[in-house]
Amino acid sequence: MFNQRIYFIIAAVILYVSNTAFSEHSVAHIHIGINPTWRPLDWSNTDDGFIDTDPTDNNKLWFFSMPPVSEAATPGWPNWEQTNGNTFLVLSPVEEEGENITKPGDSHKALYTCNFTYSRDGNYGDPNGLQHLDGWHSAFGPQGAWNLESIDADTEPAWEIYIVRERVSPNLQEDDFFTLLPDDTPALEKDGDTYTLGKIWLSDENAWGIHKHMGFYFWLDEEDEDVYIVLSARDSGGMYQRSADYTIRFARTIYQPVTGDLNSDGLVDIYDIEILMKHWGETGIFSGEEY
Repeated sequence: MFNQRIYFIIAAVILYVSNTAFSEHSVAHIHIGINPTWRPLDWSNTDDGFIDTDPTDNNKLWFFSMPPVSEAATPGWPNWEQTNGNTFLVLSPVEEEGENITKPGDSHKALYTCNFTYSRDGNYGDPNGLQHLDGWHSAFGPQGAWNLESIDADTEPAWEIYIVRERVSPNLQEDDFFTLLPDDTPALEKDGDTYTLGKIWLSDENAWGIHKHMGFYFWLDEEDEDVYIVLSARDSGGMYQRSADYTIRFARTIYQPVTGDLNSDGLVDIYDIEILMKHWGETGIFSGEEY
């Protein structure tokens, strides 16, 4: 738990960052829906059919990032990662008067959060981009295939979705990760903690759903470059099956794919040329007619 002074500083900084971001940008949430194996055949035309590789999971909960057609689309949809598997969610330090906020009782660890802006055209840091990552939203997918059950504004659905913090990456202590609600209340402070997301009538969607802001925070030391958390979604109302465990990876340094970067170190340089020359003339083309 935080001491009172540190908690006040964190809350003040977070309030400033949040208000600034919300006033200028939309935010990209983690979405929670049902029917995880349902997909449109063509994202550019979601009325043109779909595939469902497992009809038995139609009532199973799942997490996903913004779909490819969204302004806040993530590169490796449905996960929060680049298409080559590299981490997408970048962490930045939370500062007070230009200084890092250190963890009470462990001055080697500083506070980091995930609040960068991103767009498909401008990539990271686009001032006109959308903020990632800020809490939870229910899925409103094409043809209603991911939607949580909803009838009308006067009929409250039976589902009660809550999330469970399963575990954090081994390089973190249990109290090195937590979330903060908009009123600065901490949540998901230790493994096994739960948080009920609650349902509200969303007039813009004309449906019952989830819309909950919640910031993600880490205490990191100099060695903590990559971290992750594992969550699950469940329904205490009994309508939906438990989700699979969902891993969300974060990093302080992001290596996004660059054409020609053959060793995925974020640079196109002599080391990539060495790889190219080593494999020059090799072919991966094979035809069964060669038998």
